[in-house]
Amino acid sequence: MYELLPNDRHRQIPSPQWRPDARESGGSYEELGSSANETPVALDLDSVESIKAAAIYIREQFGSLDILVYDGGINRSSDPNATLRETYRAVFETNVFGMVVVVDAFLLLLCASKYLDRRIVNVTSSLGRIGIAYSPTSKYSVKVWELPAYRSSETAFNMINAVDAVRLQKENILSIVVCPGYCRKDFGAGRGAKSAEEGAQPIFRAATEGLQKNCLGRLWRMKDDGVV
Repeated sequence: MYELLPNDRHRQIPSPQWRPDARESGGSYEELGSSANETPVALDLDSVESIKAAAIYIREQFGSLDILVYDGGINRSSDPNATLRETYRAVFETNVFGMVVVVDAFLLLLCASKYLDRRIVNVTSSLGRIGIAYSPTSKYSVKVWELPAYRSSETAFNMINAVDAVRLQKENILSIVVCPGYCRKDFGAGRGAKSAEEGAQPIFRAATEGLQKNCLGRLWRMKDDGVV
């Protein structure tokens, strides 16, 4: 989340959703620390109350939000004994329902912003693309990575973004998706072809570059020779 300031400066409002101190802070956001341009906010994607509290805190502190970057998800249930239904429910609860509620909660803050290039940047995965799932040559096809709950949640995620992108045009708010690639983060147990820093590049560019009329319906992603 970003609150842009004069002279191209910006304030970042990161949400460390899985940190124990974030989940147990009970609304004492200052305990998470801050800097001159960073104000962490605790948020649990599986809790409507937590999401609403984060939105209220940002409204009280800053009044509005210029850019919302959503990057949260899981690929399986945390319960090793979860049934098939429970696994799908857990993944969709975080990856799909969490995104819907976050966007809904923060939309009024985006609408309140006077920034001329307001955006919602949803971080997705190419595993949600149906064409890649069928591909006989892609290293991310179903033959290589099954992950049915995660794949289907990302497909739903992308469709929700498409609906938001069209309906928010009248508000002059751009909603786009970006795929950073397979990065070495906690999500993949530290495995991945790219560093987290490399994965952040297309996310930052999706949040700050391009004209809205040219970005609608576009997937930002990282290729070996740069961001496309």
